[in-house]
Amino acid sequence: MSNKNVVFSKNPDELLEVDICAVSGWDGFDKLIQFMKNEYSIEVVDSVDGPDARCWKLKADGQEFELRYDDPYGNSIVATSEFGEAIVRKIGLDLEDRLKAL
Repeated sequence: MSNKNVVFSKNPDELLEVDICAVSGWDGFDKLIQFMKNEYSIEVVDSVDGPDARCWKLKADGQEFELRYDDPYGNSIVATSEFGEAIVRKIGLDLEDRLKAL
């Protein structure tokens, strides 16, 4: 387990995934949605909430991506295409910068 607040990696589909370690849990998911609404004017395209997982399809700057919560792994922002990697990287770097103080 990394001690970083934000971890960038490639998922099995070779697309960018950003784990937001400092903002975990179900409530953390809601905080991340609110942050992205405020800072990136995201549009919620679709949302699925289960008993121990959530997956919301989002759109910002014309690019689609997902915010996922999976118990016990936490929250992650995931590109759903190569085109969506730009916004995922932008949000991930912004969060990394904002969470440095934690």
